[in-house]
Amino acid sequence: MGDPARAYRQFAGQGASLVNLVIQSYDQILNALYAAIRFIESNRIEPKVKELNHALLLVGHLQNALDFKAGPEVARNLERFYNLARTRILKASSQNSVALLQEVAGDFTTMRHAWEEVEKSVASTRESPTRSARSNPYASIEASYDSIDWSA
Repeated sequence: MGDPARAYRQFAGQGASLVNLVIQSYDQILNALYAAIRFIESNRIEPKVKELNHALLLVGHLQNALDFKAGPEVARNLERFYNLARTRILKASSQNSVALLQEVAGDFTTMRHAWEEVEKSVASTRESPTRSARSNPYASIEASYDSIDWSA
């Protein structure tokens, strides 16, 4: 992905959805987690570490991009999710735990689906200006928190 901050600005400048950029980042995280699982299963430690470092880097970039002024509650919950994900990825790496990486991947998949719902909600709001201004496009993200095991 190169410099995520620059990519973020380029997407914004091109009119592309920033939510879509988050979804793409989640896809890259999921790809790295599943690659690491395959490397653990084949006892290839060096590439496993490379993939998990890539996932951690992406999580860090997402965390650094959180906007606590625009949406403090969503940002706090996402920060908590990202902190937990980082902790669990590190633990899985040190223990070569396929099961823990699968759990983390499941959590990212759940959140990815929620971001897709946000994208749909934002797109429909753009298409229908008469839609209620009070509707919360991030409601699906907030609802996804309930399905995540928050114990580290």
